[in-house]
Amino acid sequence: GLDALANAPAIVIGEGYATADTLSQALGFATVAAFDSGNLPNVAKLLHEKFPNKPFIIAGDNDRHQELTEGRNPGKEKAVAAAKAVNGTVLLPIFAPGEQTYPTDIEPVTPTKARSGDLSDAQKEAIAQMKMFTDFNDLATKSALGEVGVERQVTNIVNSLVVRNQKPIKIKQQQELVEKLEQQPVQRRKAMKI
Repeated sequence: GLDALANAPAIVIGEGYATADTLSQALGFATVAAFDSGNLPNVAKLLHEKFPNKPFIIAGDNDRHQELTEGRNPGKEKAVAAAKAVNGTVLLPIFAPGEQTYPTDIEPVTPTKARSGDLSDAQKEAIAQMKMFTDFNDLATKSALGEVGVERQVTNIVNSLVVRNQKPIKIKQQQELVEKLEQQPVQRRKAMKI
């Protein structure tokens, strides 16, 4: 619990368990799950009291489908509120082109239309597609960008926020390549170029 967070270079809070788990695997240190977007600000404030000198990263869901159907994005809104409360940084997943966007070739959806249930099958299908791509676990498991996409997005942010004296986090693939090279004989390493 708290000992693992004390050893982490930053406090990373994910909206849900799947996001926190995915980020912990990508970063290689403990993260926290708020379990709900509404909990993000409270969890961030409580942890900030315990770890006031650590950088805070709030990893919210990007509920773009709800922007269309409800006129708001609760995952993004609560992540921004949590980050503001602790002077932290918001981190939202970025998906491959077309995965989280509403198609331009079908009629737009408005909250009024969505509430009335007056949506075509194509509109319903487009919204259902967008719902599949909201959090970092979706990025790791459903997106064309996969786990590498998660690692690239989160390690860049965390590294930019981590205190100078702490070792930056490397993308797992880079670590694995270095380990493989270190295991090879010296003569062969000279021949390989990275």
